[in-house]
Amino acid sequence: MPASESGFALRPRRSPARFLRAGLRVLVVLVVLALLWGAALGALWLYGASRLEPAPFAALRDDVLLLGAAGARAPDDATTLLLVPVEAIDPTVPRPPALAAPPVLLQVVPGRDEPSALILEPSVEVVVDGRGAMTLEAVQRELGADRLARAVIDYTEVRLDHVVVVSTELLPGLVRELGPLEVCGGDGCSVPTPDDVRAWQRDPDPAEVLRRGADVLRALAGSIDARDLATAPLTARRALDVLAGQLVTDADLGPGGVLALLPALSEARRLDVDTLPLVRNPTTGELVVLAESALLRFSRLQEGLPLAGIDPSEDLERLRSVVDVAVLNGAGVVGLAALAEADLTAAGFEVAGTGNDVRFDRQETVISYRAGDAEAEPVAFLLVEQLPGARVEAVDRELELDGRPVSIVVVLGQDRIAPEDAGGAGEDG
Repeated sequence: MPASESGFALRPRRSPARFLRAGLRVLVVLVVLALLWGAALGALWLYGASRLEPAPFAALRDDVLLLGAAGARAPDDATTLLLVPVEAIDPTVPRPPALAAPPVLLQVVPGRDEPSALILEPSVEVVVDGRGAMTLEAVQRELGADRLARAVIDYTEVRLDHVVVVSTELLPGLVRELGPLEVCGGDGCSVPTPDDVRAWQRDPDPAEVLRRGADVLRALAGSIDARDLATAPLTARRALDVLAGQLVTDADLGPGGVLALLPALSEARRLDVDTLPLVRNPTTGELVVLAESALLRFSRLQEGLPLAGIDPSEDLERLRSVVDVAVLNGAGVVGLAALAEADLTAAGFEVAGTGNDVRFDRQETVISYRAGDAEAEPVAFLLVEQLPGARVEAVDRELELDGRPVSIVVVLGQDRIAPEDAGGAGEDG
């Protein structure tokens, strides 16, 4: 019977060689695609590495003597960095970005769970070589972060290992590119938008800004995985662009360095936060640092000790106890100085004694202290809280009570007289 009549059509068998050739073609295509994919990823990482170059922070170069200046020290096993929060960085603007929040000295010590964070007041005056006295805020605005680092080293005598300049657009930008992101902290968990993060950064409490920023950074670090970035190269590139544009550091920080830091950054750590002890000048609004108390905090960082052992209430108590105050009656009301002495002593001030002014017609109360006395100045401002409306003045002469030197002299005026006592003029007694 002919083959055609058997009900089966005869077809030539495909040679195994043809299947092999087809498989090889598919394999070659896949290999080429994999190589292109790898090349694209490599290009992205190289691009990021070229963008994330360290900044030329002169204060941290080995050949700059200032870093090893006498008194500038910190433990060798600790990592101490200066965190400089600035406004959004615009590469087209030649001047340095202004401070967006107070600078922070951050110190991580091996074996201690809580990193120490000392918040520096931007209005604090420091001495800058060739420029004289400038506030930290002005140093950053006019001279940039490298000179700010030098000024902080001189002021605190704390040796720095690194400087990190972070703009207000860094965290919002990363949340935009890598979110949605769950951020957990002391107030619970939330999924913030970039605008939410910007709002957190405008909080008037610097400690709260630092805490919230640490929460966001920890959530970001915990959410990033190298494999995820490999499968989403465009997202990786946008995130690298944000880092490259809004983060500046002296460290050799490329994409590989960023990934290496992620495990440490993702750890849940509380911050041991403290601020410089300050008193506000009631006349000008200027903030004055309590010098002795500030030195105590600097010495803790120099020795790698926690800041948590410092009781802020003791800062003012110590000052009130070592600065002696004389109270003079300049209004002529009997017992006026003695009454003020009792009130000030109850508030913790050290009153050296009372007496009468050379005149009894003083209209306003005046608090005088010797110009340049770093301890008497803040105590004079604290006295205004007890004597509302009093005028504070710095004088260029020695202050005395009955021939004995004192730090502060308070002359009570008629603005301290109660209406019912207005007629009772006479010597203090």
